[in-house]
Amino acid sequence: MTTATTTAPQGADHRRKGPGLFRQTLRLGRTEFTLFVRYKTASMYLLMPVILLLPVLNQQSVPILGEYTTTELSLIGTIGAIALFLGLGHPCNVFTARREALVLKRLRVSGVPATAIFGGVFLVVLLFTVLIAALIVAGSVALGGPLPADPVMLLLSVALGCLAMTMLGLLLTRFAGNAESAQILSMVPMMALLFLSGGFIPLDVMPDAVRQVALLLPVAPTVEMAQAAYFGYDVFGGLEGAEPVGFLGLWAGALPGIGVMLVWIVALALLVRRYFVWDPRRP
Repeated sequence: MTTATTTAPQGADHRRKGPGLFRQTLRLGRTEFTLFVRYKTASMYLLMPVILLLPVLNQQSVPILGEYTTTELSLIGTIGAIALFLGLGHPCNVFTARREALVLKRLRVSGVPATAIFGGVFLVVLLFTVLIAALIVAGSVALGGPLPADPVMLLLSVALGCLAMTMLGLLLTRFAGNAESAQILSMVPMMALLFLSGGFIPLDVMPDAVRQVALLLPVAPTVEMAQAAYFGYDVFGGLEGAEPVGFLGLWAGALPGIGVMLVWIVALALLVRRYFVWDPRRP
C-alpha cells in the first residue's frame, strides 16, 4: 500500500533571501561613488588638501629627520590629514541633506541596516583618500623622495583616519538643521583638528601640554603613523632625536597611536548608533 504525501509550500521557506550585509554595503558604496562624482560640493573636499599643499611646497626646506626635510615631512603628513576633509565634511553635509529629503527615513523603513548605509559612505571616503594619498606619494617619489618604508602601516593610518572622521561627520549631522549649516558646522572641528594634526605645524614646536593633548585626538596619531611608515623613523616620541628603526620597531612605536584611534572609533560608533537622527521631525 502506497501512501502519497504532499508537502505544502511554506511561504517563509520559499521566500527569496535578500542580499547580505556585505553585498548591501558594496551596492550602497557604488551608489555613493556615483553621487560623489556628481556632487559639486564634493570637489571642494577633494581640492582642500591639494590647496593646502601649495604653501607646504613653497616653504623653506631644512633637514629635520636625517636627510629628509621639513617639506618632505609636511608633504607626507598631509596624507594623515586627508581624511579630515573628506571624512568629516562629506558625510556631515550629504547625510544632513538626505535626512531633510526623507531619503534616510525611506532607507530605514525599507529594512536597509544602518551598518550598510554608513559603510557605503565610508568606502567612498576611503577610496578617494587612498587615491589622493597615492598621488602625494607619486609626487614625492617624482621629486626624488623614497618609497614608503612600511606601506601596510601607511594604509592602516589612512583607514583608521577615514573611519574615525566618517563617524565624527555622521555624529555632527545631529546638530545641523540643513546642508548649508552642516558645512559651517563641520568647519569648526575641521580647522581645530587640522591645527593640532601635526601635518602642517609640527607638534614639536608646540608646548608639551598641547602636544600631549593633540596626540589624544583622532588626527595627530594618523599623521605620526603616516610619517613613520613613509620614512622608517620612530617619530612617535617627537622629531627631535628620532632614529631609523626596523619593522618591529615601527609597529611597537605605533601601538599607542593605534590604540587611541581604536578608542575614538569605538566611542564615535557608539555615539552615532545612539544619537544619529534619521527623521527630520525630531522628538
